[in-house]
Amino acid sequence: MSIGNITNSALSALAAFGTGLNVTANNIANMNTNGFKPTSAVLNEDVNGGVKVTLSQSENADVDIAKEMVDMMIEKNAIQVNVKSLQTENDVLKSLIDMKV
Repeated sequence: MSIGNITNSALSALAAFGTGLNVTANNIANMNTNGFKPTSAVLNEDVNGGVKVTLSQSENADVDIAKEMVDMMIEKNAIQVNVKSLQTENDVLKSLIDMKV
């Protein structure tokens, strides 16, 4: 996997997990709204090696706060991991440039 692929994968994952975090926040914010049906974000591998998000609305009218909290923790940690991978990539590139100079 090349450096560019690592960047694209990390950026794609950041966008996908950001969407997931927005969905979770929306579900929690609207949990007491009459007639609100929660949305779920399903993440899958994209054909280009990135991450794609598929949104679907639940038939269940109740928001499961425990599930939403777990989803939020997973999304937060996934965002942190992908940011760390971008930082590591940046450090590697910086080291390579320093070795050339």
